[in-house]
Amino acid sequence: MGLAVWQAEAEQNGVTFPEINTLTHYTTVERGVTVEHMLTTPEALAAIKAGTPVPTGTHVVLQDFQSGDLYRYLIAQKLGDGAADWGYQWFWPDGTIKADERTAQCYACHRSREANQFMFTHSGAVGYGE
Repeated sequence: MGLAVWQAEAEQNGVTFPEINTLTHYTTVERGVTVEHMLTTPEALAAIKAGTPVPTGTHVVLQDFQSGDLYRYLIAQKLGDGAADWGYQWFWPDGTIKADERTAQCYACHRSREANQFMFTHSGAVGYGE
Protein backbone atom coordinates (compact mmCIF):
# COMPACT_ATOMS: atom_id res chain seq x y z
CA MET A 1 0.00 0.00 0.00
CA GLY A 2 1.59 3.31 -1.13
CA LEU A 3 1.21 6.70 0.41
CA ALA A 4 -1.54 8.93 -0.92
CA VAL A 5 -0.22 12.06 -2.59
CA TRP A 6 -2.31 15.21 -2.33
CA GLN A 7 -1.66 18.19 -4.52
CA ALA A 8 -2.87 21.47 -3.09
CA GLU A 9 -3.92 24.13 -5.55
CA ALA A 10 -4.36 27.81 -4.91
CA GLU A 11 -7.66 29.36 -5.82
CA GLN A 12 -7.28 31.09 -9.14
CA ASN A 13 -8.78 34.53 -8.68
CA GLY A 14 -6.67 37.02 -10.63
CA VAL A 15 -5.00 38.72 -7.64
CA THR A 16 -1.43 39.66 -8.50
CA PHE A 17 1.56 40.45 -6.31
CA PRO A 18 2.23 44.21 -6.56
CA GLU A 19 5.46 46.17 -6.63
CA ILE A 20 5.59 46.71 -2.85
CA ASN A 21 8.12 49.55 -3.07
CA THR A 22 5.68 51.67 -5.12
CA LEU A 23 2.95 51.56 -2.46
CA THR A 24 2.30 54.00 0.37
CA HIS A 25 2.24 52.88 4.00
CA TYR A 26 -0.92 54.43 5.46
CA THR A 27 -1.42 52.79 8.86
CA THR A 28 -0.12 50.12 11.25
CA VAL A 29 -2.16 47.77 13.41
CA GLU A 30 -0.48 46.12 16.42
CA ARG A 31 -1.81 43.17 18.42
CA GLY A 32 0.66 41.50 20.75
CA VAL A 33 3.51 40.01 18.66
CA THR A 34 1.60 40.77 15.45
CA VAL A 35 2.35 44.00 13.60
CA GLU A 36 0.46 44.68 10.37
CA HIS A 37 1.63 47.41 8.02
CA MET A 38 -1.05 48.52 5.55
CA LEU A 39 -0.08 49.81 2.10
CA THR A 40 -1.86 50.97 -1.05
CA THR A 41 -1.40 53.42 -3.90
CA PRO A 42 -1.53 57.21 -3.58
CA GLU A 43 -4.41 57.15 -6.11
CA ALA A 44 -6.40 54.80 -3.88
CA LEU A 45 -5.78 56.99 -0.84
CA ALA A 46 -6.97 60.06 -2.78
CA ALA A 47 -10.14 58.22 -3.88
CA ILE A 48 -10.86 57.01 -0.35
CA LYS A 49 -10.44 60.53 1.06
CA ALA A 50 -12.79 61.85 -1.65
CA GLY A 51 -15.37 59.16 -0.88
CA THR A 52 -15.14 57.67 -4.37
CA PRO A 53 -14.40 54.07 -5.37
CA VAL A 54 -10.75 53.10 -5.67
CA PRO A 55 -9.55 52.48 -9.23
CA THR A 56 -9.80 49.02 -10.75
CA GLY A 57 -6.47 47.24 -10.27
CA THR A 58 -5.79 48.82 -6.87
CA HIS A 59 -3.87 46.67 -4.40
CA VAL A 60 -4.33 46.95 -0.64
CA VAL A 61 -1.52 45.06 1.10
CA LEU A 62 -1.24 43.83 4.66
CA GLN A 63 2.36 43.03 5.56
CA ASP A 64 2.07 40.60 8.47
CA PHE A 65 5.04 40.61 10.86
CA GLN A 66 5.18 38.02 13.65
CA SER A 67 7.68 38.75 16.45
CA GLY A 68 9.51 41.16 14.12
CA ASP A 69 9.79 38.81 11.13
CA LEU A 70 7.81 39.16 7.89
CA TYR A 71 5.45 36.18 7.89
CA ARG A 72 3.16 36.82 4.90
CA TYR A 73 1.40 39.30 2.67
CA LEU A 74 -2.39 39.38 2.55
CA ILE A 75 -3.42 41.17 -0.61
CA ALA A 76 -6.77 42.55 -1.69
CA GLN A 77 -7.08 43.72 -5.28
CA LYS A 78 -9.93 45.57 -6.97
CA LEU A 79 -10.53 43.29 -9.95
CA GLY A 80 -13.43 45.07 -11.64
CA ASP A 81 -15.46 48.26 -11.77
CA GLY A 82 -18.17 47.16 -9.32
CA ALA A 83 -17.98 48.13 -5.65
CA ALA A 84 -17.81 44.47 -4.61
CA ASP A 85 -15.27 43.36 -7.24
CA TRP A 86 -12.47 42.55 -4.79
CA GLY A 87 -10.26 39.47 -4.79
CA TYR A 88 -8.02 38.27 -1.97
CA GLN A 89 -4.84 36.21 -1.89
CA TRP A 90 -2.20 35.10 0.65
CA PHE A 91 1.42 35.34 -0.51
CA TRP A 92 4.53 34.12 1.26
CA PRO A 93 7.40 36.63 1.80
CA ASP A 94 9.04 35.45 -1.45
CA GLY A 95 5.91 36.41 -3.42
CA THR A 96 4.59 32.88 -4.01
CA ILE A 97 0.94 32.03 -3.34
CA LYS A 98 0.04 29.95 -0.29
CA ALA A 99 -1.33 26.96 -2.15
CA ASP A 100 -3.96 25.76 0.31
CA GLU A 101 -5.49 29.09 1.36
CA ARG A 102 -9.25 29.44 0.86
CA THR A 103 -9.59 33.11 0.02
CA ALA A 104 -13.40 32.98 -0.17
CA GLN A 105 -13.26 33.28 3.63
CA CYS A 106 -11.48 36.63 3.26
CA TYR A 107 -14.23 37.99 1.03
CA ALA A 108 -16.94 36.72 3.38
CA CYS A 109 -15.39 38.57 6.33
CA HIS A 110 -14.64 41.79 4.42
CA ARG A 111 -18.23 41.90 3.19
CA SER A 112 -19.12 43.36 6.59
CA ARG A 113 -17.13 46.46 5.51
CA GLU A 114 -18.90 46.97 2.19
CA ALA A 115 -19.81 50.57 3.10
CA ASN A 116 -16.08 51.28 3.62
CA GLN A 117 -14.74 49.83 0.34
CA PHE A 118 -14.44 46.41 2.03
CA MET A 119 -11.59 47.75 4.21
CA PHE A 120 -11.12 47.21 7.93
CA THR A 121 -8.51 50.00 7.88
CA HIS A 122 -10.69 52.52 6.03
CA SER A 123 -10.41 55.09 8.82
CA GLY A 124 -6.61 54.86 8.66
CA ALA A 125 -6.73 55.50 4.92
CA VAL A 126 -9.11 58.46 5.35
CA GLY A 127 -6.88 59.96 8.05
CA TYR A 128 -3.59 59.36 6.19
CA GLY A 129 -1.48 62.50 5.99
CA GLU A 130 -3.53 64.51 8.49
